[in-house]
Amino acid sequence: MQAQRNTKRTANAPARPPKKALLVALLAVALVAGIAFVAFYASASRSASAVAGDVAIIQVIYAQSTPEQLAAGRGLAASVASPMRESAPAAMIVPQLRREWMKPVGRSAAPIRLPPPVRPTPTPVLSARVMPMAEASPQPMPVVSCPELLGQVVTKTLDSRVTVLPITVHIYLPPCYDPERYAYPTLYLIHGTAFEQGGWLYNGVPRVADVQMSLGVLPPFIIVMPGADMRAGQASKYSWTNGGPGSYEGFVVNELVPYIDEHYSTWASRDGRAIGGISRGGYWAIEIGFAHPDLFSVVGGHSPSVFTKLIGVPPNFSMLSMARSVDELRMLRIWLDAGDQDWARVDMQKLMGDLDDAGVTYYADIGAGGHEDSYWTSRVPEYLAFYSSGWPRAARTKGALGLATTP
Repeated sequence: MQAQRNTKRTANAPARPPKKALLVALLAVALVAGIAFVAFYASASRSASAVAGDVAIIQVIYAQSTPEQLAAGRGLAASVASPMRESAPAAMIVPQLRREWMKPVGRSAAPIRLPPPVRPTPTPVLSARVMPMAEASPQPMPVVSCPELLGQVVTKTLDSRVTVLPITVHIYLPPCYDPERYAYPTLYLIHGTAFEQGGWLYNGVPRVADVQMSLGVLPPFIIVMPGADMRAGQASKYSWTNGGPGSYEGFVVNELVPYIDEHYSTWASRDGRAIGGISRGGYWAIEIGFAHPDLFSVVGGHSPSVFTKLIGVPPNFSMLSMARSVDELRMLRIWLDAGDQDWARVDMQKLMGDLDDAGVTYYADIGAGGHEDSYWTSRVPEYLAFYSSGWPRAARTKGALGLATTP
């Protein structure tokens, strides 16, 4: 009887599949999953390659600055000198080389419509009267061979009759700087209010200049980066004046430029000078450049604070009022840029409209980013290329400029 019950239960139990069939089924599932993964990966790789191919001409790498990195950068600015390359924090960004120019595209007279950015390289938005951009091609003048890879950053403290505090100035001298034989163009860069000194060092200017000058992408030139006097509070000429001999303009024009021309081997004419700045420094660069086209031939404003943040200006205020005449403005090469998330974009577009109305040519660009150091750092290679595009690819001898050489 017991044997019969066992036989009945066995007969009624569901049949178990053979082990070999189960193994085959599992292998089939794994194979299908593997094929699907490979197909997805190949598709993603093709998409990434297509995007990379679109922006391969100009690649700029940057990182979002954290508060700790900003603090490290300000600490660096206080002690920077020639060994800065060894002691610079990891946050200092070295953008990849820019070897070609973005091609200009004409802008219509209609208001600018700014679509969301679709790739990291900004698309140029130009004035209808935009000046032609120089090509980054070698000029006929032979390039002097330079075996040095690094320039030098010199730090000076200048006593001023204009400001109530001494001003710290960082001066970048190009690789193979030879003051006995050659005279060099000079670029003046003014930082924004986030730094009292050293802002452009934090944005990586010396490192970009080192790489591109040593490779011959940029010509050799001097870069002067003056600090400010914001510690003076309401007595600060940088923060609380707008122009004229007793303002920060007076320090730059009447004290800084003569000091640099006296102590360094400069191409001391308007053709050999350019000036640019960020935010509040952009205001000063534009104000000084517009007021002194006899001293500067190139002017740049990067996220320039030229309207909405100014105090006590009338609704119809225009930076063009700083110029002695519209004809003198037409002597300048002008660059304007801001990020697509930048509050200063409004200021930039107002200035663009004023320049359009006056018939003054300029180059303008909306990039991807906000009013922040990561945006400006990412564009340093473009800034340096624009400022220097009209200068000879090789250092000019003093004899060619009519200057006396040191025996």
